[in-house]
Amino acid sequence: MRPVSEPDIKFNCRVKYFPGDKISIACFSKPIFNPYKAELHGKEKKPFESLKEYNPETGEMAYKFVEGKTILCPFTGKYVPLVIEKRKKNNEIRSDSIKRAIDKAFEIGLANDFQYFITLTLDETKIDRYDTKKIYKKLRDWLSNRVKRNQMDYILFPEYHKLREGETERAIHFHGLINAQNLTLTNSGRTTKNGQVIYNLDNWKYGFSTAIELDGSPAVVSYVTKYITKDNTRIFGKTYFSGGRTLKREVPTDYMNKDYVSFDGQEYFISSANMSVKYKVFNLDFDIPGEEDEFE
Repeated sequence: MRPVSEPDIKFNCRVKYFPGDKISIACFSKPIFNPYKAELHGKEKKPFESLKEYNPETGEMAYKFVEGKTILCPFTGKYVPLVIEKRKKNNEIRSDSIKRAIDKAFEIGLANDFQYFITLTLDETKIDRYDTKKIYKKLRDWLSNRVKRNQMDYILFPEYHKLREGETERAIHFHGLINAQNLTLTNSGRTTKNGQVIYNLDNWKYGFSTAIELDGSPAVVSYVTKYITKDNTRIFGKTYFSGGRTLKREVPTDYMNKDYVSFDGQEYFISSANMSVKYKVFNLDFDIPGEEDEFE
């Protein structure tokens, strides 16, 4: 492939098109998108440097000194990865990995026609609701069976309970969005404050469950992604679970260059990259004159 200069192939604006004429726009203060994976002229890949090396005394790989990436632990005399926790500033995006997870979960939520918002809790008489290894195995088996037997699509977020009196550990529960055409639901006899029927999932045998039918509002997707936090990512080492034979993970996307200053959106500053980004999500209304020309 012929190398090209950065302004020729990098864009600062990404537009994603979701079902129901919903559009999500991210506009950065710098061109960061290279959708065609073109090779940049004058840009050389940095050589990969492993943080580990072989230790002949132990016969295992161990961390070595790499400036700016590892540090000597004074308690063990061994090198460990260097992790710097940066203080949050007003309106600053959370860590990059969490922000990417939120964006991806939001995209999955909007791209799929989920039917129910669910909550799954764990009964201490049926499972140790503090043991992440046991919970993880049971959950993965349950999700796998629901996909195979009930054709379920899902995105599920783990969360800690608040500490109760007498507890030293926090129990775990889950919130999520599912398609449940073939799942057995039972009317619990209760309703939400808005009058929505609250169902129970008969297939969930490890504790209490609720399922509330969705109305297609993107606000629900925004609500469930709030469970992606630094605290909750430590539960299973991942921010959410998602799967299903028909689950959509990608949506049609366009890239372009727009004037950042004049673009109207919610603005955040990314200190680690020394740049800013503006976000905007809205419904496309083709009846408004000129509206469809805004991003041409």
